[in-house]
Amino acid sequence: MDKIIFMKSSITKAFLFVIALSTSIIAVELIPVNIINKGKLLCAEYNSEARNKEPAKRKLRSFLGQSKDIGAYCNNL
Repeated sequence: MDKIIFMKSSITKAFLFVIALSTSIIAVELIPVNIINKGKLLCAEYNSEARNKEPAKRKLRSFLGQSKDIGAYCNNL
C-alpha cells in the first residue's frame, strides 16, 4: 500500500516539475517578442501626428540608448 502512495506522489511531483519547467521556458521565449513590441509601440508614438514629439523621443532614446539612430531603428521595424 505504501508503495502505491509513494508512486502516485512521485508521478505527481514529476508532472508538476514538467509543467513548471515548460511554463518557465515559454516565459523566457516571450521576452524578445515583448521587447520588439515595445519598440514598435514607441516608434508608432514617435511617428504619430503629435505636435510635440519630445516625450516620445525621450522614451525612445531611453529604450535604444544614446548611440542608435531613432529614424533608422523605426524604419527597420
